[in-house]
Amino acid sequence: MQTIEFRRELIRALVALFAMATTVGCTHAFQTSGEALPERMHVGEFTFQRPQGDGWYLENVSDPPTIVEFTKRGPQWEAQILVMGFHPEGRVSNSNELMEWAQELPDADKVVAPAPGHGATCVRYHGRSVMTLHYANTPNPVSNSIATDEDSLECIDPHQPGLLVRFITTQRSATGGTPEGTAEAYAFLKSIQFAEK
Repeated sequence: MQTIEFRRELIRALVALFAMATTVGCTHAFQTSGEALPERMHVGEFTFQRPQGDGWYLENVSDPPTIVEFTKRGPQWEAQILVMGFHPEGRVSNSNELMEWAQELPDADKVVAPAPGHGATCVRYHGRSVMTLHYANTPNPVSNSIATDEDSLECIDPHQPGLLVRFITTQRSATGGTPEGTAEAYAFLKSIQFAEK
C-alpha cells in the first residue's frame, strides 16, 4: 500500500516539475515575462525590440485585430503596447491619406508627423484623452480622472496593400504618462522595422 502511495506522490512531483520547466518566464498560463523574450522580436514582415524597462509582460492570447499585446501595471497606473493590423474603412494608400486618417483619431492635443526610416510609409502620432469616472451611488460620492497619453506609429503595410499596422503605446494614470514611460515608448517605436519587399 505504501509503495502505491509513494508512486502517486512521485508522479505528482514529476508532473509539477514538468509544468514548472515548461512555463519558465511565465507568470501564469497567459503571460510571459518581457525579460524571457528575445531582444529583437519578429512578427510577420516586421520586427521590433522587446519593450525596455522592467515589469513588461507579453499577453499570450491574441484577439484580432490585435496581433501583439504587452502590459505592465503598478498600483494606480498601467502601460500598454498594442500592435494591431486592420483594413480601414476609407482608402489609405499613400502618406497624405495616412496623415489625414491619423488626424481623425479621437484624442485631444494631437500631433501627427511623417516618420521615415521604418521600411514602410509611416506617421508618428501623439494624443491625450481624459476620462472621468463618477461613483455616485456610494455613501461618499467621488469622481476619479484617468489620463491616457498615446504615442504610436501608424504604417501602411508594404507587403499587403490596404492593410494598416498600428504600433500603439499608452500610459494611463491620474496624471497620464511619465518621462520614463515616454522614453520606453519612444525606444519601442523607434525600433520598428519592416522587411524589404
